[in-house]
Amino acid sequence: MSTARGQRDESGFSLVEVMVVIAVIALVSVVAVTQITPPRSAAENEAGQLALRLEMARRHVLATGSLIGVSVDADGGGYAFMDLHREGWRVRHGDRTLGPARLAEGVRLTLAGAQTAPAATGDTLPVPDFWFDPLGSEPPLVLELRGAGRDYRLTVSALRPVEVSDAR
Repeated sequence: MSTARGQRDESGFSLVEVMVVIAVIALVSVVAVTQITPPRSAAENEAGQLALRLEMARRHVLATGSLIGVSVDADGGGYAFMDLHREGWRVRHGDRTLGPARLAEGVRLTLAGAQTAPAATGDTLPVPDFWFDPLGSEPPLVLELRGAGRDYRLTVSALRPVEVSDAR
C-alpha cells in the first residue's frame, strides 16, 4: 500500500524482534527445565562415579595385564584402588582417576561375594577386598551403595561393563 508521499506502509515484525522473542523463550525454557529436573541424590552421584572408576580399572587391567585391587574402608565411607608390587599391595596415592576416594556424607559402601586375599597373621600390609584379574576370570561381584533415599547395586563382571541398578 502506498501513502501520499510514495512511502510504503509495511506491517509485521522485523528480524531483530523475532530473534529477541526466540532468545527470551529459550531462556525461560532453560530455567523451567532446570527447575523441573529433580536433583540427583548423593548416593546416585557416588554410584555413577564408582561405576566409571571400576570400569576404568577393569579395562586397564585387561589392557596391561597388571593387577588392580579395590579396598573398601572399614566404615564403608570410602574406597581405594591398589597395585600389586613385589612388596605387596600398595594404594595408588596421587592418581586422580584411580586414587583413594571418600564417599559423600551419609553414603556407605558394602560388598558381597568378594574374592578376598588371605592375609598372613601379623601382616600389616594392606590387602584389597577384591581385585581385577588380567585373564578376566574373576567371579562377578556385587557392591551396594546405601544413602538417604535410594540404594544402588553395582555389578562388576570380567566380561561385561559395570552395571548400576536400583537395589530395591
